[in-house]
Amino acid sequence: MKGTDKARFWERYWRQENERPALSITLVKAGREAAEPPRYLEAFEGGKAFGKTADKVARWADCREFLCEAVPYYAVSFGADDFAAFLGADLRLSADGTTSWPVRPLQSLTRAKIAFDPNGKWWTRTAEFYHVLRSKLGGSVMLAAPTLSAGLDGLAGLYGVNSLLTALLDEPEAVKEALEQINAAYTCAMKAVRELFEFDRYGSINRHGMYTEGATGVPQCDFSCMISGEMFREFALPCIRCEIAALDAAEYHLDGPGAIRHLEDLCGIRGLHTIQWVAGAGEAAEQDWTWLYRKINSLGKAVLAGGSPERVLRLQDSLRTTAAYYTVGAESRDEAERFLEAFGRIPIRRKGEPA
Repeated sequence: MKGTDKARFWERYWRQENERPALSITLVKAGREAAEPPRYLEAFEGGKAFGKTADKVARWADCREFLCEAVPYYAVSFGADDFAAFLGADLRLSADGTTSWPVRPLQSLTRAKIAFDPNGKWWTRTAEFYHVLRSKLGGSVMLAAPTLSAGLDGLAGLYGVNSLLTALLDEPEAVKEALEQINAAYTCAMKAVRELFEFDRYGSINRHGMYTEGATGVPQCDFSCMISGEMFREFALPCIRCEIAALDAAEYHLDGPGAIRHLEDLCGIRGLHTIQWVAGAGEAAEQDWTWLYRKINSLGKAVLAGGSPERVLRLQDSLRTTAAYYTVGAESRDEAERFLEAFGRIPIRRKGEPA
């Protein structure tokens, strides 16, 4: 992947030197039967599931073509709380197999000991899974490292959401001390991720298919929906800065209307490049969020959005920006070509031009 045209485009994207938005289109090759990718958490139990999952990834990638900046990749994960698991939490698979939940090891923040354990169950399982995938796939498919959801999200995974909310009010200094340990653990875990996933050899890719020849990741703070701007700046923002400082290419996962109030603070972080907005379920999912994408661009950050060719064309026609990464759900080569032709006709609004 390193040194390819796609890699060079992605490096221009991260440097804000790209001449158009980044695009990802994945199609089934003409005349081929579509092989489905592995189910999320299909390899949760380990053992033989690792090899079976790797074989499914290989078949999925082999029957598809990856257009524009799309890269074949598979995200190695045992759930949203991978990072908490690397710090000592256990994970339990839900009854329907669609998610996992942490078994929280902390009963108190007083004198809590939080550290990355390179010999722990879930980091060991991650390493085993990586080696099976790499032995079967070689360099044909990029492997995305687990998302290290640190900061308040990581602490909530160890201590519990309700317990952490109470602690923020009753023992804020204990929360800060725990977060300092979380930051130190993140630094150690990130170093281990770089080595295990061989960033120096392959570069890296995040769970949304964004590539860099250095280190990428997706910091987030879903917990931020439940706290004020003042609390966010005091407790969350220093952790997010720590996480982004360890990355060469950072994308932030902004989740839910309650998190929007923190947008200006987030966009003040120099190393943050792209923001993925997720509206969530219910009424919010039906709203038009074009205004928010415009605001993110106006604050100097790129946006990540996706959908049908028609939706992406409407959004780009409104934004007219190069500061975007779009995942496009085209169903055929003909539809993809018609989309690309229409997309290319949309003018780019240069810096300084009125919106």
